[in-house]
Amino acid sequence: MVNSEISVLFLSLSDVLEVDLTLRDAVEIVETSLREHGEKRVENPPKLPIHPLSEAFINAMPAFLPGQKICGLKWVAGFPTNVPKDLPTITAVIVLNDPETGMPLAFMDGTYITALRTVAVSAVTAKHLCNPDATVMGLVGCGVQGKYHAVALKQIIPAISTIKIHDQYEPSVRSFLEDIRPRLPGVTISVHSCPEETIRGVDVVVTATGKLLAPIYKNKWVKEGALVLPVHTLGWDPSTASQMDKLVTDDWEQFRTVGDKAYQPLPEKPHAETGEIVAGLKTGRENRTERIVCFNKGLAVHDVMMANAIYQKAQRRHIGKRLCIQESGQQLPMLEI
Repeated sequence: MVNSEISVLFLSLSDVLEVDLTLRDAVEIVETSLREHGEKRVENPPKLPIHPLSEAFINAMPAFLPGQKICGLKWVAGFPTNVPKDLPTITAVIVLNDPETGMPLAFMDGTYITALRTVAVSAVTAKHLCNPDATVMGLVGCGVQGKYHAVALKQIIPAISTIKIHDQYEPSVRSFLEDIRPRLPGVTISVHSCPEETIRGVDVVVTATGKLLAPIYKNKWVKEGALVLPVHTLGWDPSTASQMDKLVTDDWEQFRTVGDKAYQPLPEKPHAETGEIVAGLKTGRENRTERIVCFNKGLAVHDVMMANAIYQKAQRRHIGKRLCIQESGQQLPMLEI
């Protein structure tokens, strides 16, 4: 018999935005969760994907942070085919559970959390792996992640004075210029006709496109000393993982088994996982000329820790709706034959 009501706090996208978790908050949360992951103090199994369409995915991403007493799961879908339907490419929901009882605590939109933690991971990575006096960013893909990365990396690397951009979808380019130029008034933004023009000669490369079915980015375009941040599936030369001076990834087991299997040959192990560098267990950049690629494929620990921060703030500010799942004293019925 259930002796008390079981309810969850429901947070819509509007509720999540009302909580107003800032980029600074997100970077702090991601840095903490990366450190916990690097020190092997979390449960974060590789994503479990399904593929309703050949070019789409839905991933189950559970995580448990014992030190933070946080556990939960993100169910995230990526459907590039939604673009002509005027639907979001990425959608997600997150469930938080009480780690002591297993009872559900919250159910919330995870789309903004996914977008925010993705750029926060890149920001933390750049903090540790980019040359601090980098002045030029190359950005392929001018959608939400392109915009977020332009703003966030400028904050982390203040010396950036030029951003080269490319997107084959002209409305995305126009939207990028309209949104980003007023936010980064001291930065020169130049539009380029192809990925090669955008990537050659830059200090930090961000490729923030959707899933690509064939390689379009070449290692030979990457200059000495550059940091490469792929924020997408596939797209780089198959040998990228072995040809750069250093390969870093947020979770080697996930990258090796669930990640971009087109990247071959893979080394026996990467230089480091991102969290190991954040925790000081492995070195980051060791000289100005290293070409470093970092594949941050996404860790559930970021999502559930950020979701918990939003949940706690929402409770204090009485944001969201309380939904009853089981009423007090409610019993399961006898099974009918």
